Amino acid sequence: MYKHILVAVGTSLSESALTTAITRARDCNARLTALHIVDQTPWWAVATAESDPDDTLDVIDDHARAVTRYAARLIESAGVDGVARSVAQPLDGVSVGELIAQEAKRAGADLIVLGGESDTGWRHGEARLRDVVCLHARCDVLIAAHAPAAFHAGKEMESEMASIEARFAGSQGRANLRAAHRQSAPRK
Repeated sequence: MYKHILVAVGTSLSESALTTAITRARDCNARLTALHIVDQTPWWAVATAESDPDDTLDVIDDHARAVTRYAARLIESAGVDGVARSVAQPLDGVSVGELIAQEAKRAGADLIVLGGESDTGWRHGEARLRDVVCLHARCDVLIAAHAPAAFHAGKEMESEMASIEARFAGSQGRANLRAAHRQSAPRK
């Protein structure tokens, strides 16, 4: 029986990990923490290098807030005791996987839930997120089975995400970025 579950939620807004964590938290009457790691230097920042860096940071912050609000709404609507929060990834070389394991330990979580949306294997010489989390975690790790995301947040969230993506696309002057961004694999 788990008492505190930490679920890593990503920028793709896929729901398999969050839905699995909510179900486990409900079954165990456990507290749930949805954690979003904010990458302050995402892959797309290179493409926006010519734009205003403050605009890029604003888009990153807005997107992090949107992901966190989305997770909080799902937790609340499920009637589970929990919170959603974002943590900025430090620039000192700590990987996302290590940071998830550290935050789980700090929160006193006895289960970490990760999404199983994509198995990208090795990316630029980096280990898969789940391998790094499992290596550093001091608790159980559950990989949620991939399930098609059914976007339950409603029109308000869709509008908010569209606005953020439009700002991002506008900062680069690339009209087709929104479609490319939605098709890209989630950063692990």
